[in-house]
Amino acid sequence: MKKIQKYSLVMLAGVGMISTYGATLVNAAAVGQYDSKSSVEFKQGTTVTPPVDPEDPDPSIPVVPIDPTDPTNPPGPGTGGPLAIDFASSLAFGEQSITSKDETYYAHPQAFDNGNTTENYVQVTDTRGNFAGWTLSVATDAQFHLDTVDPSVTDESSAEVGDYLTGAQLSFSGGHVTTEKGIDASIYPKEVKTGSYAVSTAETVIVAAAKNQGMGTWTYGLGTPTDYDTTATSADAIATKSPITLSVPGATVKKAGTYTTNLNWTLSDTPAN
Repeated sequence: MKKIQKYSLVMLAGVGMISTYGATLVNAAAVGQYDSKSSVEFKQGTTVTPPVDPEDPDPSIPVVPIDPTDPTNPPGPGTGGPLAIDFASSLAFGEQSITSKDETYYAHPQAFDNGNTTENYVQVTDTRGNFAGWTLSVATDAQFHLDTVDPSVTDESSAEVGDYLTGAQLSFSGGHVTTEKGIDASIYPKEVKTGSYAVSTAETVIVAAAKNQGMGTWTYGLGTPTDYDTTATSADAIATKSPITLSVPGATVKKAGTYTTNLNWTLSDTPAN
């Protein structure tokens, strides 16, 4: 108890007393030095990154997209691994009437289970830790065809009339990339497909990150939310605008039924030049 009281009195003494005590400490000679270490080791990512909102792509705030082609089932997990495609939107063009006129149909926006809608997008995550870069491309596996037709068994040249939407053209526009806020601009992918382009069975490179670019989670979106008809969320809805279009010639013979094609998104560890 006496020691505590004495310490208190010293702290309450005048400024001159504190200064003298401090000088004694400054002038004291070190009697020895010892160094210890601290470290942290990082390894390639092993977890699957869930889908994020392309308008605010924060991996700590995942979202649940609704697949317009199968609204009752959530989309499957991404490809996994340290360089992965986490998610890609499925596209719906509504329930259209058969016509002999040339028509352009518009894709629905991407809807989420919280009621929000946004642009359709594909999401990529690179947690390899080698800063090697990557390339993302897209292609269709076949022309739009009846969902009862298997293109690997019956191709368009040997199919019955009306089994394929002959001459139909899928087109994308308004491409852009986003990532978490605060990311240095120098790591943004070097090449991004931004203008209007046709999507076919030939691969089209849409994003290419060079060495020292593309680390983390990225989304490639098509247009902005305001570019879509946000009222078109039900499977049969007919949208009035979209940066994703399907043009079908009036001369193309159509059957009553659902036509479909698969979008093949390919991610490779080949960097941009």
